[in-house]
Formats: sequence, C-alpha cells, structure tokens
Amino acid sequence: MNEEKKKELLAKIENAKDMEELRSLQEELNSLKEEEKKTNKEKEKLEEERALLRKDAEGIEVKDNNIEDRNLINAKKIEKPGEEKRNMEEDKKIAEARGQALKDGKLIKVNYEDRAVTVSSGSVLVEKKYKRTIDESFQGVSALVDRVNSIQLDGGDSYSVAFEKTYDEGNYTAEGADYSEAEPETDYVETGRAKITAYAEVTEELTKLPNANYQALVIKRVRDAIRKKMGGQIIVGAGTTNTIKGIYNADTKVLPTSNGVDIELEAIDEDTLNTIVFAYGGDEAIEDEQVLILSKKDVEAFSKVKDTTGRFVYKITRNGQTGRIGYAQGGVDVPFVINSACNALSNTSTTTGNFTMIYGALSSFEMPVFSPLEIKESKDYKFKQGIIAYRGDVIVGGTVSKYKGFVRIKKKAVA
Repeated sequence: MNEEKKKELLAKIENAKDMEELRSLQEELNSLKEEEKKTNKEKEKLEEERALLRKDAEGIEVKDNNIEDRNLINAKKIEKPGEEKRNMEEDKKIAEARGQALKDGKLIKVNYEDRAVTVSSGSVLVEKKYKRTIDESFQGVSALVDRVNSIQLDGGDSYSVAFEKTYDEGNYTAEGADYSEAEPETDYVETGRAKITAYAEVTEELTKLPNANYQALVIKRVRDAIRKKMGGQIIVGAGTTNTIKGIYNADTKVLPTSNGVDIELEAIDEDTLNTIVFAYGGDEAIEDEQVLILSKKDVEAFSKVKDTTGRFVYKITRNGQTGRIGYAQGGVDVPFVINSACNALSNTSTTTGNFTMIYGALSSFEMPVFSPLEIKESKDYKFKQGIIAYRGDVIVGGTVSKYKGFVRIKKKAVA
C-alpha cells in the first residue's frame, strides 16, 4: 500500500504547479518514508525478541551469569539446582526494571546467584534521536506591511498619486456680480520604484534529511527577509533612486513641516496620547481613531507612566505586534502597531529633532506592487558542489498619499 502511495506522490511532484504545492508534496513523501522506516525497525526488533525467547525456552546456558540487551520476561525460568522456584511477581518486577533500563540506553547485568539487577550506562549503542520540528525565531516582519494600501500594478514602471490639499470658503456676492472662487487645490506625488531582493543557499544533504524540514524554512525566510525590508522602509525609506519614500521622509507637498503636522515632545507622560490624537486632522472635527506606529520601547514607556497617587495612567492591551493604548480611567483609546524602524522617544540615545512615533491612517500610505514577490530555485548555479540556491525579489513603490495624512512626533530637547 505504501509503495502505491509513494508512486502516486512522485507522479504529483513531477507535475507540481508551484513551490507551495511542491513543498507540501515533498513533506508528505518524507512523512511516508519515515513511517515505513519506523515500521521496518519495529519488525526487526520484534524478530530479535522472539529469537531470544526461543533460546531461553530451549534452555541455552547463559555464560558468565550475565545477559546483555534482554528486554522481555524469559519464556523459560533459569533456576539454580536445589533452589525453590522464584515467585512470579518478583520475576515480573525484575523484567520490568530491565526493560525500562534498556529503553534508557543502559546495560543490564543479571546475577543469578542472588537475582539482583545491576544497571550501568554508556555501554549500549542506541540510535541518535532528532527533534522533527525547528523552533523558529521571534517575529521579524512588521504587521505594517499587510496593513498599508497595497495596489497591484504588474508590469508598471512608475505611479503618480494625486491628493487634495484644501478647498476655499464661499463668500457673499452682490446681485449680478461674479461668483466667489471655490476651486479645490490639488497636487500629486510620485511613489518611486525600488527592487528588493534576498538570496540563500542550502546543501542538497539538507533537502534529503527527514528529521527536520530545513528546505521549507529557508524558502520561508527568503520571503520574510524581503517583507522585513519593506516594513522598515515604509517608515524610514529615503525616497532616493531605487528606494521607497517612507513616512519620515515624505514629500513636503503631502506632509508639510510648517503646518502642525510635526509635533515636538520631550518624553512620554500622562498627556502624550491626548496631544498626539488631537493634533491629527483638520480644524472642524475630531477624527475617528487612527493607528499609532511606534517602537516596542515606547510601548513599554507608556505602560510605566503613573499619576501622583501611584496609579498607572495608561492601559495597554497587547496582541503580538498590535494592541491598544488608552487611558486607564477612560478617555482616548487607540490601536497601535509596533515597527522596529521607528526611533524611540523614550530612548536617551535618540537625537533631538529626529522623528519617533507616527499617528495616522495606514491606508494613507500607498504601496504599488509592480511585480509579485517571487521565490525561485536553482540547482544549476553550483551544481558541482551540490548547492541549491533560492532567490526572491519584488519591485514596489511607496509614498504618503493623503495631505497631512500622518502626524509625526519629533524628539524635543529637554528644557
């Protein structure tokens, strides 16, 4: 039955449509091989135990009063002449002790003068065991990557984003006079175009080892490496040739530096969250809650703020990379997302004047994807060395797409 299943899987592997299907089929085949190997070992072990039982039953003499590698109760009891037959319960306990010791990889010696069991370690050759899974490292890709406004533009080379800056107010008009001008003011920014790549190599031996799926981990990490770069560049991208234009370096046309978009704070205190939230938006409304983007260290700083009575000012709810920050006694409450590319306002090493936290709508950052993220495998590049290479790439752009779409918090010099 296993042979038919293996043939069926090999046929499917030959006709796999993509890497995801190929990896899934390979894992299933490896699992089948491992199960088959385990079954064969169990059969061999059972035959050895039956052979030992047959020898004992036939009364074969045990030399030197020692038995090595026995893990079953003897089919025929070996007794000294003139002694009474041992109690069956006692023999059962002795056999159980011997069996457990053998499972632990130890040598058993049975002295039939007094039927005592002596256990010594390090003398029995046992199979080396392997953990079948790989414990992965901590999360390294910011959740920001999947929450900005991503637009698929396969084959594109550039992308312009139009936005409205403001519109005028109507005015009183005399009879027969010209109507008041009220045209909206618009502008546009370019997203730019950047290629992000990642590359990794593995030996062919790693792809054949059934103990842990290193190959699948390497493919996954090539993809994650690209996404990790994208997540950081949404914040700090320089906007120069072949780079994303991040929020810190957004075009002044869309995030002007002189109209209250940027606010300065010395440290995180009991008023910080209110200051940030009410700085966002226009003069005619308090906007709905947006998202606070910040470093993990600043989340910690919020959690430590206390009032004059020693009570915690903020309540933090967390869910991995995201969560909520709000006032413990009620009031403003906003979602947050952690991004390690953000400078920490609470870090003493952060230079005065540098941007730190960001507050705004994540949909106000536009990221066109000019080519899908692809992972390719090659066995030809280093064929002689038996090396398999994996490379991944994606072409994307990025820019803030809404006028005053984000509030940026600058580190202010301590008075």
